Amino acid sequence: MGFFDNNGLVDLLKNYLKTQFELVKLDIQERLEALLERIFKFVILAFAVGIGVLFLLHGIANMINAYLGSPFWGHLIVSGACFIVGGIMVASFRKPTDDVESEVEEIAEEDITADESDTE
Repeated sequence: MGFFDNNGLVDLLKNYLKTQFELVKLDIQERLEALLERIFKFVILAFAVGIGVLFLLHGIANMINAYLGSPFWGHLIVSGACFIVGGIMVASFRKPTDDVESEVEEIAEEDITADESDTE
């Protein structure tokens, strides 16, 4: 046996690396479980709130029906309001127009040109 036992050092290094990989795997597994738990809770909460909103809108539609004395106008009014709100939300999620993107590129080019002229 020499001063260093290479086989022993290699075995120790392998065992150390295996332990570190196992620790990383356990950490990732714990984080994944926590994330899935949060997603599951969010889905259940969204479902409960969605059912509540559905019954609220149905109640409002029935109230409008009773007020107008019609069996269907309340439902049409409530569904129209929902479509308007949905359309506004879809419009707000749209990508910026090409005009805005070209303005941003022009501003970036002006800044680069200004920086180059300062150094001359």
